[in-house]
Amino acid sequence: MTPALAALAGRAAQLVALASLGALVACGGGGGSSSSPSSAATPVSSSPSGVPAGGAPIFDPTVLHEAKLDMEPSAWQALRDGYLSNQYYAANFSVDGVSISQVGVRSRGSGSRNEEKPGMKVDMNKYVQGQEYYGYKSLDLDNLTTDASMIRERLSFLVFEAMGIQAPRNAFCRLTVNGQYWGVYAIVEPVSKPFLKSRLGEDSGNLFDYEWTFHYDFSFLGGDPNEYVPLPFQPETNEDHKDVGDGLVAFIEAVNNAPTAGFASAIGARIDVDRFLTHVAVENALAEADGIVGDQGLNNFYLYEYGQKNRFVFIPWDKDSTFRSGTWPLMRNLEDNILTDRLTADPAKRQVYVDAVVRATSSYVNSRWLTPQLETAYQQIRAAVQADSKKPFSNGQFDAAVDGVRGVINAREHDVNAQK
Repeated sequence: MTPALAALAGRAAQLVALASLGALVACGGGGGSSSSPSSAATPVSSSPSGVPAGGAPIFDPTVLHEAKLDMEPSAWQALRDGYLSNQYYAANFSVDGVSISQVGVRSRGSGSRNEEKPGMKVDMNKYVQGQEYYGYKSLDLDNLTTDASMIRERLSFLVFEAMGIQAPRNAFCRLTVNGQYWGVYAIVEPVSKPFLKSRLGEDSGNLFDYEWTFHYDFSFLGGDPNEYVPLPFQPETNEDHKDVGDGLVAFIEAVNNAPTAGFASAIGARIDVDRFLTHVAVENALAEADGIVGDQGLNNFYLYEYGQKNRFVFIPWDKDSTFRSGTWPLMRNLEDNILTDRLTADPAKRQVYVDAVVRATSSYVNSRWLTPQLETAYQQIRAAVQADSKKPFSNGQFDAAVDGVRGVINAREHDVNAQK
């Protein structure tokens, strides 16, 4: 596309969004259903039911929630046609009957972007400044198109939490758009200030979303923060602070240049070493190919620098590449990441890692603990998945993928014990 055509296309998308917003402002919502959203959608400025963000009922995993989007049909079509762009469109949104008006909706995802069944970001604050929903300024609607079982991330986050690693909450929902069923989605808690405050105890520091752009292994790329920020480390808080990347550079320099003797103690000034090794161990227990020691380098995490402390913590994200195989090398890819390689060169820290993998599989990734969680999730969504005509796989492939996850869960404990 030429620059002139690109500019015209961008302007056209903006006009659609503006027209959509104007229509919503005029009538309270978009068309596409017999009942106008204007009668049901009420702007919400904070948690509708007074529930703190961390306890929002929309993340109740025991419920298959009912989510609804109402927007101008032309805007919905434009969003799907332009699914590779981040253009926002105005809509009204509700979960289980609790509505919020004038939100912004756009396509989201990396490899999961899909024209037929788009993943979406719902931004409460896009058109109404300060507007929130259960304390959140945005939510993610995961289209679950890259995992035929649709349950890998749900199960993975349960294991992270059980192992003491804070992970985003998520819950399944049936999504209806303009009165038409659009399939099974997951409502995913964003890693943002409400998450930081409720899960880590404070939110004043620098949060980075790791965006995969090249095969990166924590190498030191020099002292210029521009080599790291905004890519691959995208700042999500304090974005306008000129020094937002300074602590990150110091951390990565220490990863590379701290003396070998006493390395674990030295880097322990920057991270909780045992917690970090536990995070990596959980990824191994889950047989994940796309995490901190992924096949293509670092991926799928947030990195948070606590305010005024120069200490960092890793937060898991996007766990749909887990449960790849029942047999998985215990030390897989550890030597390909500078931080994990240097830490596990220390026999004591290597044992911390091994013990954490063993604990994860003996306590959680097994048929006694995780299989019942799988069966609960499977039964919760099975009928809705079968009715989901937008998913990019058949009902038979869904059932086969779930069965494949069952097999991996059953095999992991024995495989790890045979290698320890």
